[in-house]
Amino acid sequence: MRSALSLLGLATTFATLSSAHTVFTNLFINDENQGDGTCIRMPKDGSTCTAPILGRSNPDLACGRDGGSAVAFTCGAPAGAKLTFEFRMYADLSQRGAIDPSHKGPMAVYVKPVSDMASTPAAGDGWFKIWDEGYDSATGKFATEKLIANNGLLSVNLPPGLPTGYYLVRSEIITLQNVTAGPTVDAQFYAGCAQLYVQGSSSGSLNIPAESKVSIPGHVSPGDAGLHFNIYDQPLKLPYAIPGPKVFFPGGGSSGGNVKAVASAPSGGVPSSCLLKNANWCGFEVSDYNSETGCWAAVEACYKQGDVCYKSAPPTGAKGCDKWDRQKCDGLRDSCSAGNFNGPPSKGVKLGDIIINDIPAGSLPAAVNQGVTPSVVDSGTTDGSSGNEVKEVQPEPAKQEPAAPAPSPESAPAPAPAPEYSAPAPEYSTPSPEQASKPAPAPVPVVVAAPAAPAAPCGGTTIVKRSGSQTVVRTIVVRHRRRRTTRQAA
Repeated sequence: MRSALSLLGLATTFATLSSAHTVFTNLFINDENQGDGTCIRMPKDGSTCTAPILGRSNPDLACGRDGGSAVAFTCGAPAGAKLTFEFRMYADLSQRGAIDPSHKGPMAVYVKPVSDMASTPAAGDGWFKIWDEGYDSATGKFATEKLIANNGLLSVNLPPGLPTGYYLVRSEIITLQNVTAGPTVDAQFYAGCAQLYVQGSSSGSLNIPAESKVSIPGHVSPGDAGLHFNIYDQPLKLPYAIPGPKVFFPGGGSSGGNVKAVASAPSGGVPSSCLLKNANWCGFEVSDYNSETGCWAAVEACYKQGDVCYKSAPPTGAKGCDKWDRQKCDGLRDSCSAGNFNGPPSKGVKLGDIIINDIPAGSLPAAVNQGVTPSVVDSGTTDGSSGNEVKEVQPEPAKQEPAAPAPSPESAPAPAPAPEYSAPAPEYSTPSPEQASKPAPAPVPVVVAAPAAPAAPCGGTTIVKRSGSQTVVRTIVVRHRRRRTTRQAA
């Protein structure tokens, strides 16, 4: 009879993350939390995941570091749905906070229709902006200051006129804390993307006005005044000009604000057979067995699924992987140790996803673009016929912001802080004709975990377990990596 495994040791360390910066970690669709990291193209390295993106021609400006690669899952949403983005200074929520208060600047949300999540590049043309905000003279706050006041949450309605299809939805934060009168220090960019399948009221393509359609990188110009705005000037030299293109908010469909998100995308949605999810990984039931050999093989297969979970876990953490090990795999192991060789026990029972911050502060903010008058759009049809005429609603002239009164000597501003990341950033070259002619990668399948290159270790846990003549030693690297070796006990 195999004895129960015993836990002999436990030690955990964590990586240090930059506390002043930020990263997009969670997506809510019509107030429903999709889970930490789910459907989000997050950086893989927890030690740099919150750092700004350097270089004006850097393709990472599109969807952030590692954002050029698709993740396994694509979330479904109706056109017009309310999306809520959560931003964190610490991706795993080991400490609270959205972004340092000194990091003031504008925010924006962009959308890009894609034909295939895996092969359509994030960087390049096809992007358009559906919302932005810079400096609000009524409140005296930049968009990032409002973000902090809302506990790192930003809610934006999708345009009701989006045709059915796949989209990348991109958040952008530009911070100006390093920008002074000197020309050598640049604004900081933070970008992240979610993968969406939008169920619209029409099909076909969307005709984006030329003045609103941009390429990223390339959506801002080096001379944009909003990139060189000195937030330490007193009074501020208002109005503040938000970098980037005009907002384009296509109408023509019904709002999905009160509609539940569609259950899943036709390709890339979370499978119904998923027992537990961690970011873009799913754990699935093991095969049936009716022998001792089959029982222990199921235990090993279960732990192997957990290995994949740890290796693919983004900086938001691997709590779901740990739950899979403890509740599913350890349960199978205990059943085998007790001589119950017919199983698996509790077959097909879902374990429930771990959501560490379900609704921050107890409620989600209203959409910042609620009630915006959309442009009128007639989408093209699936038979390829034309008819996607765009009738734009002309924007109102920009209002001139009143200048703030000159400060008294007592209220003179403090000197600007020393700049961060002030070294010149490397520029990125465009692909050669030979590179451009290479065939596109295959579409993203619905897989157990998104493919991910091994990330830098962020600490580890060593667990030693003994069962009869076997000793299992497993080293868990928090959030990123887990290795297991088996040897005979002496």
